[in-house]
Amino acid sequence: MNDEYDEEEYMGTLETNAGVFSEALPQIVREFQQSAVEVSHYNDIPAGVSFFTILGQVVKDFITIPNGRNHEDTRIHFCWIQTSGTGKSTLWNFVGPVANRTFKAINELNTHPPYLNADNVPMKRVFDTFGVTDYTDSVLIGGFDKEVDDDGNVDYQRRPGVLEGNGLAHWDEFEYSGIFKQTQHKENSIVYLNTLMNSLAGESWIISKALTSFGGELMQCFCERSVLAMTYPPTNLNDVMAEKGVLQRMLLYVWDVPEFIQHKMRLEQIEKAGTVEEVNAPIDKYVKAMVKLYKITQERYNDMGGDPLKTMTYTADFNDVLRLEYENMRAYLHNTRSDVAKIAGNFTTRLMKILYKMSVLCSVASAPSIKDKDQRFIVTGHNVRQAATIIRQCYMTLVDWLERSLRAKRQSIAENSLESVFLDIYDKLNKDEEGFVNKTILLTEVRNKAKKSRAQVYRHYDVIRHKFEEQKEAGNKTYIRLIQGDEE
Repeated sequence: MNDEYDEEEYMGTLETNAGVFSEALPQIVREFQQSAVEVSHYNDIPAGVSFFTILGQVVKDFITIPNGRNHEDTRIHFCWIQTSGTGKSTLWNFVGPVANRTFKAINELNTHPPYLNADNVPMKRVFDTFGVTDYTDSVLIGGFDKEVDDDGNVDYQRRPGVLEGNGLAHWDEFEYSGIFKQTQHKENSIVYLNTLMNSLAGESWIISKALTSFGGELMQCFCERSVLAMTYPPTNLNDVMAEKGVLQRMLLYVWDVPEFIQHKMRLEQIEKAGTVEEVNAPIDKYVKAMVKLYKITQERYNDMGGDPLKTMTYTADFNDVLRLEYENMRAYLHNTRSDVAKIAGNFTTRLMKILYKMSVLCSVASAPSIKDKDQRFIVTGHNVRQAATIIRQCYMTLVDWLERSLRAKRQSIAENSLESVFLDIYDKLNKDEEGFVNKTILLTEVRNKAKKSRAQVYRHYDVIRHKFEEQKEAGNKTYIRLIQGDEE
């Protein structure tokens, strides 16, 4: 599908869309993006989302976002779907160390509020990152280890799974998660993902499973992690978008990178081949920034009596701009086909919640630059517009992907249908003793029946020419016959 991009038109569209955004992201986020694109070119949007994914995780226990009778936490779950070899792993080589060092620093502070385990025992929250490569229940949610004492008494000790805890769950190869190609071995991973992404305000986020091998003993997994998943575009991506709710619960960024941008990436790699370049990514700078945001948010939380619902306050224009952004999303679908609008529309409700969350995080990220502490942690329309610089881009790439991929699918169906017309008319035409028919007559009949232009019919004949044998006679007349075995 990359050949559908016109470079000048494409870049002009990006500039036009960017011009819509009147509010710059908080300075620390912009600096993070700038540092990221120095090592992973053109990937500023995934870099920005990654920043908010880390921030949303470290402040989640200090902020609860009210939404009428429902409450949301600050976690951002991100799924990045992009052409292979275009910087996903490279970006993670920058984001991963920032996350890991941030989590290590927070763990060392030892000031984080505990959580209650299945036995209502206060447990220390420990933040870390793990890469998901094994999808068995025993690994993901845990199990029980059999212990036998000296007297032969048997006891089973709970062994937590890798999903348990706080921090990031990182899928470097999300295509193997079972979402895009479900297998019996991985079918539970979808359930676990859906569960852990439920709001932390209730108890529906706790993963529970009765283990038959332990007499039906209930295993509970307390996963408060944020998901950061990466993959190339799977062949059945459209079907998964339409039929499964997992991706709709995540902030989805899907980009089939145009060939001309891939070309630029390759040239940059060629230029650096054989050279030594020092990596000066200021990881410590962003770790310090994250820890500072953690500390001042915790301070605000404590000042508000330890009530996470009171950490943030909201202005009237916050709701006004949210409504405007929602209308902008609806308007963006006005000129799309109904099949595109239907799938994209399914993401709108979740995207608005994510916009809500990211607006809160923009307010948090801006707090250190506000000298008056009483003016911090106020979520305004300005913060909504800041968050929209990312959310809109994610939404537009989603719609763009759907439009092009569904167009290609319809084209393929149409071409297959046209081929059947060729074969049907060939079968009905009068043939000579060797099975040849006049090529011009065949193509004319196909054109009339399919109601296609002469160019379209001849173009498609070029595609299926290998199915026919041609022979020219005097007068430049061409006769063709179907090669035996190519009837289907």
